Amino acid sequence: MTSIKNNNQVSWNFAALQFFSFAALSLFGTYGMVYFQRRGLSKIQIGILNSVVSAVSIFSPMIWGITSDWLRKRKPLVVVMHLVSALLFPLFWFLDSRSFILLCSIRAIFSFFFRTSVPLIDAWTLDHLSREGGDYGKIRSWGSIGYMIPLVASIFIFSSSSEGQAEVLLPMFVGVSLFRIISAIQAIFLPDYSIEKREEINWKALNIYLHPFALVFFFSVFIRTFIFAPYFAFFNIYLDQLGVADNMKGLPWIFAVGAEVVMIAFSGSLLRRFGAVSGIILAFIAMSIRLFVLSATPSWEMILFIQLLHGFTFGAYHPASIQIINKITPDFFRATGQTLVSVVGASGGILGSLAGAIWAETNGYTILFRNLGLCALIATILMSISFSMWKE
Repeated sequence: MTSIKNNNQVSWNFAALQFFSFAALSLFGTYGMVYFQRRGLSKIQIGILNSVVSAVSIFSPMIWGITSDWLRKRKPLVVVMHLVSALLFPLFWFLDSRSFILLCSIRAIFSFFFRTSVPLIDAWTLDHLSREGGDYGKIRSWGSIGYMIPLVASIFIFSSSSEGQAEVLLPMFVGVSLFRIISAIQAIFLPDYSIEKREEINWKALNIYLHPFALVFFFSVFIRTFIFAPYFAFFNIYLDQLGVADNMKGLPWIFAVGAEVVMIAFSGSLLRRFGAVSGIILAFIAMSIRLFVLSATPSWEMILFIQLLHGFTFGAYHPASIQIINKITPDFFRATGQTLVSVVGASGGILGSLAGAIWAETNGYTILFRNLGLCALIATILMSISFSMWKE
């Protein structure tokens, strides 16, 4: 009885780590690009800035993941990643379009410590679940709740105008650094599940990733990030152009993440019934619908409504992808396997960020979202055929 109680407490602590880590992601994800746009960056510069992040994400996840698997430790790396990113983030306050090279350099270093914390926390959570049991979706859903809560608070904190200067977004800087520090403290009190006797790593086992099923899965990772990199970069700037007030820019993401929380909470039972591949395909169908509607310059009410599709585009896709990569990856490569997903996605993010910036700069947001919707639709067709040919 005591062990069950202790296990529940540890699971809640992992849920809290997800909560605080994603709270920082939500503030930067919602207001970061709006801030840079108000500091004078053009659409092309914003695209380049995002491609820098994706370029760093090609090698940084593998560095952190392989180091974690080799050390058989997650805790010290997660703590360092959160603390260093908390200290680096305020530097963006002093940089604008006139110091673009320096801005890209700081963004690259910051991303090295910031972005890869999520897959490493996922690997750490899976370490816990593989030993103690439990539902990944229920723990991960607290990350989605953590993403949503700061956006609810932003309704009361940020300005009710869409014409403010970059300086009015100061609360974002306070929130991001504060939540990263809290996450580091939270991580200190979690068990690390280190293995005293280290098994010899069989690097040849990685040839499992050359199986046709795995290649189709990694294609889904690549094209999804190709689509979502420019979407996340320009969606909130698009809202700014439409005249949406600063304190309302988080509202579409409250709707989105609310739907995501529901989907992730039930993802375990849904994946057992319908399978991970069905989750991937459903996510891409929802993604194409979401983008085509945005390309039609919808009303504010319609924008809020279609954000509910995020429950499928992320809430269905993320648990499905975690299940697939965890199933095809040997136990001793768990963190490496999780971060490999980030590496493949980063490659798509580089191309997507640059292509999206060009589409937005030359043709506007209508063409940007239409082209991204076409990419999602074509990918859906290709994957439906390929997954039917090559099974797990």
